[in-house]
Amino acid sequence: MNIREGVRAWLPVIVAGGALVAGGLVAIPLGGWDTVQLQSAIVPEQQVGEPYAGHRLSTAIDDVYLTDEHPNGYDEPEPGETFLVVVATMENLRDEPQASLGSANFYAFTIPGVVELGTQLPSGSYHVRLVRDGTSGSTLNPGVPDTVMFTFRVSSRLFAGGDEVRIGLTDAIPESADLYDGIRWRRPHVAVEVPITIRDER
Repeated sequence: MNIREGVRAWLPVIVAGGALVAGGLVAIPLGGWDTVQLQSAIVPEQQVGEPYAGHRLSTAIDDVYLTDEHPNGYDEPEPGETFLVVVATMENLRDEPQASLGSANFYAFTIPGVVELGTQLPSGSYHVRLVRDGTSGSTLNPGVPDTVMFTFRVSSRLFAGGDEVRIGLTDAIPESADLYDGIRWRRPHVAVEVPITIRDER
């Protein structure tokens, strides 16, 4: 192998090494690699009680608390469980009725360890009701703001009073469905996060 062939063989390694060195020089004034964060990964924060208007719903998180007394008055937690209650003000921004919580691929909000996009909530693990009349399984009619109470069965070890939880308010892109008449939602994602302290009413 002559010198020219040797340099050609090592060229990819030299280029990669140069890129790492350049990246390190950029990262140093920013505090090093640990503090370098892609701009696209930063999720804006929303204040408690401040509505976020997406393509489907306007949602504001009003309150979050733990309780051993189900709001419906008769369900009880299993041993090792408690109820996490989320109170939200919501408005349907579409022209047709919408389920307040939505579905697994596009839930209205996320809660770490409780509600995640793309993960189906087990049957019986949550309850939804309108605060104004106690109606269960609430459907939101277009253009009518409503206060909705979501009750989730959770492990009693998952949260404690005084914990901060970051509730993600979601959005997606509406487009006409190909195989049926209606809208399908593309790229569901957390658009903003609401940091809120959990109250304990147990």
